[in-house]
Amino acid sequence: MPTTPHTPTIRTATPDDLPGIITLENKCFPGTIAYTPQQLCYLLTKANSTVLVETHCDLVRGFIIILYRRGSTTAGIETIDVDPDARRHGIARRLLTAAEDDMHARHITRVRLEVSTQNTPAIGLYQHAGYTTTELLHNYYTYKHHGSRDAFRMTKDLS
Repeated sequence: MPTTPHTPTIRTATPDDLPGIITLENKCFPGTIAYTPQQLCYLLTKANSTVLVETHCDLVRGFIIILYRRGSTTAGIETIDVDPDARRHGIARRLLTAAEDDMHARHITRVRLEVSTQNTPAIGLYQHAGYTTTELLHNYYTYKHHGSRDAFRMTKDLS
């Protein structure tokens, strides 16, 4: 079935998506905890990464950034953002699945991420997708995320 601008689509981000990514990052993470526009530009255009966006009616409603290390079979999910007004519609789950497909294509066998110990919805998403908590990281964040500076490291075997 062909897609139209009104069909939700997940695709690789382009530099044209950067304004929407920046806007969404600031909506999801207000103030000092948001990535700066310069950091997001680097992650999109220069880093050894994949940035996927979910768009609907030409608006970026979600994105995920996966970082790769040369010579490593482990990848990291740097961040996943979903517009608060569009949550609970499976966008994060679809982005995560698309990211894992990208990792499989790159022969990645393990993925890791860090999530605030107080971000219950995200923890539930990751657990449901097969991620397990492997470590508690005290004072991982410089600024509080969801009221805590602590994070869980979660991993998933993709082999």
